[in-house]
Amino acid sequence: MHRQHLIPTRGKPQRLNLWCLAPMLWLVQGCGGFGETWINTDDVEQSEDNPIATVDQIVSDELSHCRDRRENGFFTSAGESLGLCYQTDEAVYVFDETNTTERDLFDFSGGLAYADIDNNGSPELYVTHGGGISSALFSYEGGGFVLLEGNRGISPSSAEFGGYFIDLNGDSWVDFVSVQLDGVEVFMNQGNGFFEESTEASRVFHDRATLSVAASDIDRDGDVDLAFAHWGTGWRTEKPLSEYLWINDGSGVFRDRSPHLPLVPTEGSENAFTPTFADIDSDGYPDLLMAGDFGSSQVFRNVEGRWFEDITNEHITDKNGMGAAVADFDRDGDLDWFVSSIWGHPDLYGDLYDGNRLYRNSDGEGTYEDVTSVANVRYGGWGWGSCFADFDNDGWLDLFHTNGSALFTKDKSVLYLGNQHGTFIESAEQLGIHHTEQGRGVLCLDYNDDGKVDILIANNRKSPTVYRNDNDNENHFLKVKLIGLSGNAQAIGARITVTSQNGTQTHEVQLGTGYLAQGPTIAHFGLGGDESVESVDVIWPDRFRSTSSIESVSANQTIVLEQPVREEIFLNVVDGAGAGIYESTDRIFLEAEVPPDGYVFSHWTSNGDGVFDDWKSEQTYFTMPAGSVTVTANYLPVTSTGPDSSVARLWNEVLLESIRNDYARPTVHARNLFHISAAMYDAWAAFGSTEATWLLGSSQAGYTCKFSKGATATDIDESRQEALSFAAYRLILHRFSRSPSRGTIVRDADVLMSFLGNDKSLTNEGATLDDPAALGNHIASCYTRMGMIDGANESYDYENAKYRPVNGALRPEEPGNPNIVDLNRWQPLSLVEFIDQSGNPSSSEPAFIGAEWGSVLSFALDENDLTLFERDGQEYWVYHDPGEPPFIHGSRIDEYRWGFERVAVWSSQLDPSDDVQVDISPSSIGNISAYPETFDEYQTFYKDGLSPDFNLGYEVNPSTGLSYTPQLVKRGDFTRVLAEFWADGPDSETPPGHWFVILNSVTDHPELSKRLGGTGPELDKLEWDVKAYFSLGGAMHDAAIAAWGVKGWYDYIRPISAIRAMSDRGQSSDPDQVSYSTTGLGLQDGFIELIDSGDPLAGESEEHVGKIKLYAWRGPDYVKDSRIDVAGVGWIRAENWWPYQRPSFVTPPFAGYVSGHSTYSSAAAEVLTRLTGSEYFPGGMSSFDIPADEFLKFERGPSGPMVLQWAKYKDAADQCSLSRIWGGIHPPHDDIPGRIIGRKVGVDAFEEAELYFAGSVSD
Repeated sequence: MHRQHLIPTRGKPQRLNLWCLAPMLWLVQGCGGFGETWINTDDVEQSEDNPIATVDQIVSDELSHCRDRRENGFFTSAGESLGLCYQTDEAVYVFDETNTTERDLFDFSGGLAYADIDNNGSPELYVTHGGGISSALFSYEGGGFVLLEGNRGISPSSAEFGGYFIDLNGDSWVDFVSVQLDGVEVFMNQGNGFFEESTEASRVFHDRATLSVAASDIDRDGDVDLAFAHWGTGWRTEKPLSEYLWINDGSGVFRDRSPHLPLVPTEGSENAFTPTFADIDSDGYPDLLMAGDFGSSQVFRNVEGRWFEDITNEHITDKNGMGAAVADFDRDGDLDWFVSSIWGHPDLYGDLYDGNRLYRNSDGEGTYEDVTSVANVRYGGWGWGSCFADFDNDGWLDLFHTNGSALFTKDKSVLYLGNQHGTFIESAEQLGIHHTEQGRGVLCLDYNDDGKVDILIANNRKSPTVYRNDNDNENHFLKVKLIGLSGNAQAIGARITVTSQNGTQTHEVQLGTGYLAQGPTIAHFGLGGDESVESVDVIWPDRFRSTSSIESVSANQTIVLEQPVREEIFLNVVDGAGAGIYESTDRIFLEAEVPPDGYVFSHWTSNGDGVFDDWKSEQTYFTMPAGSVTVTANYLPVTSTGPDSSVARLWNEVLLESIRNDYARPTVHARNLFHISAAMYDAWAAFGSTEATWLLGSSQAGYTCKFSKGATATDIDESRQEALSFAAYRLILHRFSRSPSRGTIVRDADVLMSFLGNDKSLTNEGATLDDPAALGNHIASCYTRMGMIDGANESYDYENAKYRPVNGALRPEEPGNPNIVDLNRWQPLSLVEFIDQSGNPSSSEPAFIGAEWGSVLSFALDENDLTLFERDGQEYWVYHDPGEPPFIHGSRIDEYRWGFERVAVWSSQLDPSDDVQVDISPSSIGNISAYPETFDEYQTFYKDGLSPDFNLGYEVNPSTGLSYTPQLVKRGDFTRVLAEFWADGPDSETPPGHWFVILNSVTDHPELSKRLGGTGPELDKLEWDVKAYFSLGGAMHDAAIAAWGVKGWYDYIRPISAIRAMSDRGQSSDPDQVSYSTTGLGLQDGFIELIDSGDPLAGESEEHVGKIKLYAWRGPDYVKDSRIDVAGVGWIRAENWWPYQRPSFVTPPFAGYVSGHSTYSSAAAEVLTRLTGSEYFPGGMSSFDIPADEFLKFERGPSGPMVLQWAKYKDAADQCSLSRIWGGIHPPHDDIPGRIIGRKVGVDAFEEAELYFAGSVSD
């Protein structure tokens, strides 16, 4: 999305054309400034008998959708006289023209929210116009709506789709939740009807387009929880569900609980439109109904407030669920569900658009049956917002929904009148509704308090349409307003039953009453001819299911009932067992649930009083306080919270999990790993007398971070841990503030602060030792400021300043490579869908990550190793310049062809069905003696993938004195596992993060002696960790700068581009054969051959004869279900060759030469060797268990279990480098230069770190 430069003048009379309207005045000609024609109502014939013009008297104009008009005495179009008929201004936000999803979302938007924001008895109306147009806030005063200047502080920062007034913090003042293209923003009511942006405080973080919202107290703990809908974003296949379900802690701070909702995607995408909380089984816990597009509507049962289970049955068959309404339309005491969808005539659309659905709750337990046809509500149009309401007050619900789309531009909104026996008659036009605009959100409410339900429709890119209900039948009504207890003052989830002579009606108070709409929580009951009701019964939304009842109530009034205060107290347990109703001082046994994968239990917290026997034990006792309370089991993404884990280790593991939850950007995360490690080191070293700090009290990138030791801390160990924690916490929150899983990252960081006993609300900064928290905040602030000027372009999300690719994008799903112009230069990919290595959907044509990264401030890179180049006005910094790679034209063309041909040939080794077995133990692989230097040596080194002439293996384990046990596995399993394992780490923490995982495993080894370089005194765990992280972090950061400096300057081609481009040109082996080209692929029997006549690949018309074929991995088209399918190896046309990667990833979005993996790994191996004082892993070997049939992500495998093993750090690094060739990501000439650069970087980084440790670093 791009922000348009035209910014309207907020709060001034001409903000929108509507801003020129005085309250309750007719539009006058000339209002506005865009040259439009306005109709003066003085031009319309009026009289005492005809005070409002008829339809025929209204001249067609841009405001015809909201002009006042009346036809038959039922509904009257009344927007004009209410002050809601106006010309909207131009869009403040415009969508990316190349992004069809953004375009659709702009077209889908337009909502309404209605509530009393200042508690003065007069409601306000928030109108979202959609299309990137600014929204408007009105107050209803004395018969009309008056614009509130500046929207009372509600100022969305991206294109707004809708908004919801919800009391989030239980102070009885409604707050505001804005759903937008870029996510969600929360604006808290300041207790006066004015709002302040508070998303950070609420912790409701969303990173993607968000649509409708529903609110209810799903765990019955007395506060309001939230559900959101997302549409159009690619499904995050590698991630737990996020940003759908949020649990309130009682203070307006939320925690993402989406994994407890078994939502499933359709067509690989998020397709949810409208969530509705409703107690469909009448057990007191609100269930969730999710209306979704492309057949994705689901029914979820709330299991005692702990999780949701999917109970969707075969009757839920809507194909394009968009809007929704929930009510007891058949008056049998349970809640039914209407889903608006799309109806298109079968003659035009076949069965593509088969209309709305009405699901009847058949058993009162949430089992739905489809009664659409019987009820006669199928034929709507392109349906959006909908509502059940009793428009004629006959005691039976009617049904309204609006329509509109770019395809169905003149769809009429429909109103189905209830027939009192479960059927409906469409009667919109007969009742005066002639709405054919692009309707979206709908509210059905009695805005003028005359006892008749009116209709408000939000129109996309236009002002709303209002239909006032002027029905003059003599039917009666009763309205019921509930006031709940603090925390849920709107009594959301309460169930009201009204019994009269007419019968019994049931209504449940809902918030989030349909698509992009939030109406008042007052319940409206039509009574027909009944002048009174026998009783009004309420079941309140609390753990006790408290009740209220009132008898003999006269009709035609609004009654107010307040929730009774109970003396009993209850304990709510989040993520654990022990909830119930208790008495003060009761001791309750608590047991935490099994932790999620990758997490361990950390501690218990309470949102009130009460005492835990042991707050850090999974099983403990809790003594009840005097009032109800919620306790929460907390979890951390760490190996252990025990005494063996230092504070630095805990923060490092939270950082690694943050990286896994962010976009897969190895350069960015190498920098994050270094800066956060350096910040922790600075916080630790500040309290010492020997070590020099890196930024604190020093200058980097021209920024000086002040520091004056001042008074010495009384407890240095505790002070160090506190300062370190605040520094890491603040810097993690800052660096991941734009993460796609920000909510999860912030939650983990918050939990760790709580576990450590730190008060995260302490935000003051100080540059002395006497306040460790303030010092930590100061350190984080210094790194934040320095990071804005260190050359990374963090302010603009690390975008390249001038780099542009020379080649047009390759579309891998299409054959060949027709768009390439330079076979030496990098080529972007254009994918149907791009999902990065961390599982995050992103741009389908991802840009080069870090093309100008060589100029980022380094840790230990030396200017003597720097070469400056210039291209297209951009200076490129290259450290340790390896020289040019082989090019397609010139003296090294044979090396060019051979290198990419090796990638294709090695692809033939990715088949577990072949009979080749290999010994993968250190007895046979590893201990590489030298790297190749000449082309002949390259050919020997890489001749079959396992390089027996260079892999010497080891005779004995130096730690045990015993031989390494051989381990024979299938080569096709081993190669596939290596390609996956080393891609970005087994959990996608990117290559530099993977080496931190390895470092942590080394630290945990019982045989490791924590002595720097293996000599000197043994260090305590905190000192070891901060110095180890500082050293490795500096090396990983410098490796990124060095490798990406080379990548940016040489801008070298990737294998998929080269192999396909060369195959398009033919073969280069024999001038006398067909398809000869010096820039084609070299033929190799059994691997690279020509397609002859009669070949199965020749095509029906033998159109492919003479093309190149490869014996290689067959590609993702052969994997329909990754749980059971294996693509295998076979003959394919070279123009269709794929690397061993997901079809939504294909290859990393940056140049190939040199290999980043090779550079990172070699640098890390050097640091670990020098850090520990040994080339070998502790115990002489490190290993990683690979289970059978479940480790690989995009096809089944491996076929049998195995254990990856390495004797030396260097062996692991070398294996990582080779894995990229099997993965189809790098040719050999990308690999070796990266290893060589990495070794230099690692040595220099550790030596620089040692200078800091000794306090002898010089400016």
